Amino acid sequence: MKWSLDQLRTFIYVADLGGFSRAGERLFLAQSTVSWQVQQLERQIGVPLLYRTPKGVTLTEKGHAFYLRAQKVINANDEAERWLAQSFADRQIIRFATTDCYATCLLPSLLELWKCQFPNVQVTLDCSFSTDIWKRYKNGEFDIALAQHCPSDIDAEPIRVEPLEWVCARNSLVWKQSTLPVALFEYGCPDREFILNALKGAGREYRVEFETYSYGGLVAAVESGAVVSALPKSTIPPTLRRLDSQHCLPRLPSLNVNLASPQKSSDHICSQLYDAVVLHLAEYEQSLTTKGEELLQ
Repeated sequence: MKWSLDQLRTFIYVADLGGFSRAGERLFLAQSTVSWQVQQLERQIGVPLLYRTPKGVTLTEKGHAFYLRAQKVINANDEAERWLAQSFADRQIIRFATTDCYATCLLPSLLELWKCQFPNVQVTLDCSFSTDIWKRYKNGEFDIALAQHCPSDIDAEPIRVEPLEWVCARNSLVWKQSTLPVALFEYGCPDREFILNALKGAGREYRVEFETYSYGGLVAAVESGAVVSALPKSTIPPTLRRLDSQHCLPRLPSLNVNLASPQKSSDHICSQLYDAVVLHLAEYEQSLTTKGEELLQ
């Protein structure tokens, strides 16, 4: 049977108010329209739903049973409409870009924070090397960007100075090899050049054993114990050990990490999300302070 929600709603109003004219006034419909909708409903069901008298209408036995079920249908529909209105009111898509390192280490807790505070915001994430992020940021592709190596012509906020540190597997002695086996990010990542320039400047022999675009892939290669690499300090997992000059490795430069949003001053939601990132990074930095010494063991 293909009755409509309008037919069910009209029938309920007629039953509740006891007449077609009163239901028409409430629904802003002509009495004839109200009567026709109920007649169509009765025709589809195949039984009379109302007793019609000069004083008004009352429900038949079948009409009363159908009335209870019609109410459930209308109530469920109204509840679904309210849910949709609440869930998608002012729904906004935020395009967020960061490096694969930060996405892996910072994003899970950051997204949890965002979804708790901003349930009507949909986040789209783009992971790339920092040079590509800032290039696309200039083209207007992102609402918020968090990355290193920000060009001076971009209005960005310096968030932290991130040391770049050598790492190896916890029990690995691979750093003792005369020719250092190294794992690196692929060409396009500025950190790669910092690492290679430091090795060349120190006169340390090396060979590139592994290249990847992925932070997870790089960590897995180092965890194997066969190579060393370098990562931003806050992204070093506890499965790896930090190395320094005592391990015959040259000092690496620090990275300036910046946060930028072209709509921060004009978009209320974007501004709130931006501030949430700043707060989250500060809390994350504080948590690292308590764990930092463990990585030096």
